[in-house]
Amino acid sequence: MVDLEQAHEILSSMPNAVEVPHFDKPAYKINGKIFATFNIESKWVTLKLTPEQQVIYCEDTSFYPVPNKWGVYGWTHVDLNRVRKSAFIEAIETAYNNIIAEKPKRKR
Repeated sequence: MVDLEQAHEILSSMPNAVEVPHFDKPAYKINGKIFATFNIESKWVTLKLTPEQQVIYCEDTSFYPVPNKWGVYGWTHVDLNRVRKSAFIEAIETAYNNIIAEKPKRKR
C-alpha cells in the first residue's frame, strides 16, 4: 500500500518533473508531456504506459487499464490501496522514461 503523501513524494521526486493542474487533478509532466495523473479522492494514480507494458503490469491486480479508449493506448490506473511501494516506484519510473524516450514531434 502507498499512502497519498508517499505517492505525491514519489511523483514529485522524478527529475525535472513538474506538477500542474489537469482538469481537477494534479498531473506530472516531463518535457511538457504528462506521465501521470493523481486522483486523490479515489486513491489512484494513472500512468502513461505502452500497451505492451500495460499487459505486463496488469498481471498485478493493483494495476488495471483505464476503462475507456485511453486504456487501449496504455493508460493504466494504479490502486494505491493495493499496490506494493516497490511496484509503484517501478511503474512510475517506466511511465517517466517512456516520455523521456519519445522523440520530439516536428513542427509543420
